Amino acid sequence: RTTFLWDGMRLAQECRLGRSSSLYIYSDQGSHEPLARVDRAAPGEADEVLYYHTDVNGAPEEMTDGGGNIVWEAGYQVWGNLTHEKETRPVQQNLRFQGQYLDRETGLHYNLYRFYDPDIGKFI
Repeated sequence: RTTFLWDGMRLAQECRLGRSSSLYIYSDQGSHEPLARVDRAAPGEADEVLYYHTDVNGAPEEMTDGGGNIVWEAGYQVWGNLTHEKETRPVQQNLRFQGQYLDRETGLHYNLYRFYDPDIGKFI
């Protein structure tokens, strides 16, 4: 089970029951452009900071670890559907267009009030 904590309209943290959590840091106070994610594997373990590298629209294209190694990368078509996604280790990066979170079960992007379908480029 995963719970989500929100800071206004922005995703602030994901907590996975009994396992791990991810804290999101954004580039600016009013922005939805992700800058970094702080992962805690389990209580008492060291945090790991992963850094986002975004396109001009703020959508994540790469994620790197503290050593600069690419751990996740993706490419998008114009409406936000993926052309490719690659993980060099399991990090499950679910942020998409600014303010959108991928629901892997449905393939839709959650946008706080509604869902977006990147395959047709429309909110549903």
